[in-house]
Amino acid sequence: MLELVRSFQSPAFTSALRRVLSLPDGADAQKIREVLGPDGEDAAYLVSLTWESIGVLVFRRELTLDLVDDFFSGPILLSWQKLRVYSEEWRRALNRDTFSEWFHWLAERMTEREKLAPPVPSYIAHRRWRETRRR
Repeated sequence: MLELVRSFQSPAFTSALRRVLSLPDGADAQKIREVLGPDGEDAAYLVSLTWESIGVLVFRRELTLDLVDDFFSGPILLSWQKLRVYSEEWRRALNRDTFSEWFHWLAERMTEREKLAPPVPSYIAHRRWRETRRR
């Protein structure tokens, strides 16, 4: 699972995610181009496709939701806040409700988890963790 997760942590993805997270919530295609420039939609598309892929892998139980939550819950939810309108815009333009469907699904799963148990940073939640004694 770790190798699979690492495969999503490329320099291109990291750059795209940073750019997407700089967008205002609910950005549409015009706002993305305005804020990120002419290649801004490429960054939005890369982030969307990455979360889409992870969503499929979670649904098919190739990745656990717990693992994805630990690695990516914040970035997934923040990305969806930024790109929800963009995704809906593309669905209408393409007449295809399946555009970003798994990204949408994954964001909803993360939202449900946070409603049941609000996120607690690991440095707080696991502050009493200790390494197992070595012999």
